[in-house]
Amino acid sequence: MQQQKRKQAGSKNSLSARVMRELAKSEELKLAGEHEKALEVVQNILMENPACTEAAEEVADNFLSLDNIEAAEKAARHAVSLNPKSYIGNFVLGFVASEKEQWPVAVRHFTISNAGQPNNPEILRCLGWALFHKGDQPAGIATLQRALSLRSDDTAILCDLAACYLQTSMFGKSLRLLEKAMRIDPTDMRVQELFDVANRLQEAFTKEIKRA
Repeated sequence: MQQQKRKQAGSKNSLSARVMRELAKSEELKLAGEHEKALEVVQNILMENPACTEAAEEVADNFLSLDNIEAAEKAARHAVSLNPKSYIGNFVLGFVASEKEQWPVAVRHFTISNAGQPNNPEILRCLGWALFHKGDQPAGIATLQRALSLRSDDTAILCDLAACYLQTSMFGKSLRLLEKAMRIDPTDMRVQELFDVANRLQEAFTKEIKRA
């Protein structure tokens, strides 16, 4: 979520000017990839004010970027306890649930996150993936298509949608998406692996049709 500026209102109006400056500083550090430094800033805010939702959200977001899932989940639960509609807190909890393949839980959190930050391609990508694996394949694919319409050059969205097409035997659609992803980033290992799988499945499907 680090590429998306927060638009969430709420308790920001009651924050001091100093805390606002510190939050802005942490945001700049996060966007620059300095996640550990950003964490120092927001953790200091939380030590002074444990009820600061924005700081808890930033802690969760930065820990997620550092792949510290356990710490990210803990901070996200704190953020959601302060504000049940926290879109960052719910996004992180949805991501954690997806990692554990707890698809109904993931869908619930991503849905709340999407309501708080609509038209965010990353939230829609994760929601679509969770919906598909929860068993609602049409809604999952439609949501991923929506994410792609908002950010058409995102290889993660292209791969997720292509993988869903593969699982529903839509090999042609999958290959077209993966060919586009290959043009965008030919070094992406997931793109290469999915492209190879899609080609093998397409060839096997074609042979089966010819034998029928």
